[in-house]
Amino acid sequence: MIGAPHDDSHREPFAGISLDRTAADPEWDQFLASAGGHYHVQSSLWARIKRLNGWEAFRIKIRDRKGIVGGAQILSRSVGLFGKVGYVAQGPVIGAGDKELANVILAAVVDSVVREDLRVLILQAPAYGAVTRSLKAHGFQAFDVEVSPSATAVVDLRPELDDILGRMSKGMRNGVRRSQRRGISTRTGTRADVPIFHRLLEATSQRRGISIYPVDYFLGLWDVLEPAGAAAIFLSEWNGEPVSAQLCILFGNTIVAKRIGWSGKHGKLHPNEALDWHTIRWAKERGLRYYDLEGIERGAARSLIDTGSLPPQYRDTPTSYKVRLGGEPRLHPPAACYFANSAMGILYKLLGTRILAWDGAQRAIARFRTGSTRSS
Repeated sequence: MIGAPHDDSHREPFAGISLDRTAADPEWDQFLASAGGHYHVQSSLWARIKRLNGWEAFRIKIRDRKGIVGGAQILSRSVGLFGKVGYVAQGPVIGAGDKELANVILAAVVDSVVREDLRVLILQAPAYGAVTRSLKAHGFQAFDVEVSPSATAVVDLRPELDDILGRMSKGMRNGVRRSQRRGISTRTGTRADVPIFHRLLEATSQRRGISIYPVDYFLGLWDVLEPAGAAAIFLSEWNGEPVSAQLCILFGNTIVAKRIGWSGKHGKLHPNEALDWHTIRWAKERGLRYYDLEGIERGAARSLIDTGSLPPQYRDTPTSYKVRLGGEPRLHPPAACYFANSAMGILYKLLGTRILAWDGAQRAIARFRTGSTRSS
């Protein structure tokens, strides 16, 4: 597991800005872990995984005399005839409310667009605050496509287990208890279980009509993350038959449910409820504070935050499942984009909706999607 959070709200004047292309950057990863658990996609570990799919990475880091105080990791790749495109996922990372630092980092990010010969940069900030308030002043505009989940549900692992169970819906609690009575077993897996997880993920993808990465991608992910203590795999079984499995990422104080696969069998035995309960207990034993279920529908999250209720159209969906598990809805800011060519930026501002509806644009956008939204 990477790092442990701390509060460093007081900083000294900036000492400099640097650009780093190293594959492994423990200092940067430790800074991210100290800032909280939801920055794993900004880590150098994650950049190594994205290289498996043709992405390059570099990091802009802002320092004071004591070390890193903020920065951003930018992924880039060529997208057909369009050229080279950049992506900042859940970044830049800064102290809350630090407008000066936000402006310094955003200026450096914009400079990198020209320096790295990027046609466009897509940025999805981790939270509302100084960064989102400063985007327009640096030439960013709204990007009306969800390139990665902009809403999630998070289970607080700090209460006692009985209290965590009590925060679940009645149906979810009953499912957890029934799985135990009906003979579902759970275990923590190893690398040898990655192909099993992938077969279950394939079954899920076929039912839902979604595409997934090949098994070699997940083996590569495991080989990068697991030695750093940043990956775990969990399985539920019925009489020795694997029924469901999920791959999780550990970063800072958080465990993230990255992908789950289910064979579609033995639903009345509640294998998925058993799997989540195993994950919760395992994470709590290791002192983790949050279980991020990574990805719910934005409209559902907005309704839950505003009214406390889930609209009917989201019932019997993966979003509903995560909410019933006791997940608290959280909204991330929508994506923004910056065009290196000002004329292209003006054209997008005028015709953005039509441009995004074009088949070529849709294919390009598809290459950005992380595929991390959990399915059941």
